[in-house]
Amino acid sequence: MEATEKQEIYRYVYFNTQLGWMGIASSEQGIRAIVLPQKERKMVTRELRKQLPQNANMLFDFYYFSEISETFKHYFRKRSVMFDFPLDINRGNTFEKKVWDATCSVPHGEVKTYKWVAREIGFPEASGPVASALRYNPLPIIIPCHRIVTSEYSREPYSRGFEWKRKLLEIERMGKMMGAFVP
Repeated sequence: MEATEKQEIYRYVYFNTQLGWMGIASSEQGIRAIVLPQKERKMVTRELRKQLPQNANMLFDFYYFSEISETFKHYFRKRSVMFDFPLDINRGNTFEKKVWDATCSVPHGEVKTYKWVAREIGFPEASGPVASALRYNPLPIIIPCHRIVTSEYSREPYSRGFEWKRKLLEIERMGKMMGAFVP
């Protein structure tokens, strides 16, 4: 008789922010997926499902995420926040994890280039692969890929489009000017 494999339960929540419906999913290890605000709640659930293992057991749990969801709401209101929650970033290869770690060192409201990240992780000619690693960032805002730009700061790609990158940087810059965000 074969032992049945325990299938992990992923808790998730969707909540309304001033910018739309947002979603978070978590494994037993920590936050595994974040969906930036969307116009419709059902879009959030669909996007979260895409970021979890196929046929994942999903359990809606508002109370489990109450502190985390409030932290994101404060962020969007340009208030001081600390994203100090357990994370599940077991996905990604060693290179991607180095990129994500370097990206986390960029202070609120500031920008660095893909080339800067490449140099930080010891691969100075790897701007393209850095951009690719950030495109697949599973935890936007917590891993602040919106703070990384091309050297000319043109309308470079962002997983949710250039306007989202601009909007997130504006939130952080305004919060910093108001003294809400500290480096």
